[in-house]
Amino acid sequence: MLREESRISTETRHRAASLAVIVTAVLTAMKFVVAFISGSVGVLSEAVHSLLDLLSAGLSYFTVQHAIKPADESHAFGHGKIETLSSLFEAVLLVLAAGLIVNEGIVQLNDARPLQYQNAAILVILFSLIASWFAYSHNLKAAKETDSSALHVNALHFLSDVVASVGVLVGLILIKVTGWTVVDPIMAFLVAAYILGISLKQIAHTLRELSDGRLPEAEIQAICGILNEFKGHMIEAHDLRTRKSGSMRHVDFHLVVCGQLTVDASHEVCDQMEKKIIHVFPRTSVNIHVEPCEADRATCHTKKDCQVFWRARGGRTP
Repeated sequence: MLREESRISTETRHRAASLAVIVTAVLTAMKFVVAFISGSVGVLSEAVHSLLDLLSAGLSYFTVQHAIKPADESHAFGHGKIETLSSLFEAVLLVLAAGLIVNEGIVQLNDARPLQYQNAAILVILFSLIASWFAYSHNLKAAKETDSSALHVNALHFLSDVVASVGVLVGLILIKVTGWTVVDPIMAFLVAAYILGISLKQIAHTLRELSDGRLPEAEIQAICGILNEFKGHMIEAHDLRTRKSGSMRHVDFHLVVCGQLTVDASHEVCDQMEKKIIHVFPRTSVNIHVEPCEADRATCHTKKDCQVFWRARGGRTP
C-alpha cells in the first residue's frame, strides 16, 4: 500500500514538474521575441521573469525526483531537504527577477520610447495569462497532493506570472488607447513589487524549514489533540518535538505510561498513536520514547485505566 502511494506521488510530481518546464519554456521564448520587436519594458520584464521561472522549473524537475527517495545509509532521515534547498534557490531567483525588472523600468522611465507591434504584445501576454493560470492550478493541486515544497514554489511562480500578466496587459491596453508610454515602466514596477513580496515570504518559510523550525501551530495543535485521545492509556506525553524535511514530517515525544504495563502493551499504545498521527499526516515519521511512571507502582493512579485497557484487548489485567 505504501509502495503504491509512493509510486502515485512520484508520478504526480513528475507530471507537474514536466508541465512546468514545457509551459515556461514556450512562454519565455514568446515573450522575449515580442519584447524585442515591441520595445515594451513591461513585456521584457515578463520575459525575464519567465526565464528565471524556467531555470527554477528545471531545478524542480530534478529535485522532485530525488527528494522522494527513501532514507539510505548516508541520508538516514531521507532526501527531503534537497527540495527545501531548491525552493530557497527558486525564491532567490524571484528576488533577482524583481531587481532586473526594476532596473529595466528605470531605463524606460528615463528614455520613454513608443511601443511597436502592440497588438502582438497584447495577444502574447493574454496567452501567457491563460497558460500560466492552467499551470498554476495543476502545480498547486499536485503540491497539495504530495506536500511538495518545490511544486508549491512552482505554483507561486505561475501565480506571480498570472498577476504580472494582468498588470502588463492592462498597461499595454492603456498605452494603446491613450498613448501614455509612462504606464509601461509603472506597471513593471508594480509587477516587481508583487514578485518581491511573494519571494520574501517563501524565503522566510524555507529558512524556517532548513533551520528545523517546528511545524505550523495548527499542525501542532492537531497532534496534541491526537495525543489527548489516548489519556486512558497513558499518564502524559511531553517533550513534543516536530520538524519538516521536504514533504516529510518528523514527530517525536516522550510517553509516560503506567509502570505495570508490559512492553507488549506499551508498544501497542505507541502503535495506535503512530497510526492515528500518520492517518492525519500521511508522510510522517513518528518516534516515541516510552517511560514508566515514577509513582508507587502499587498505588499508581492509572492502574484502573491499565486494567480497562487490558480487558479491552482481551488480555489479563496486571
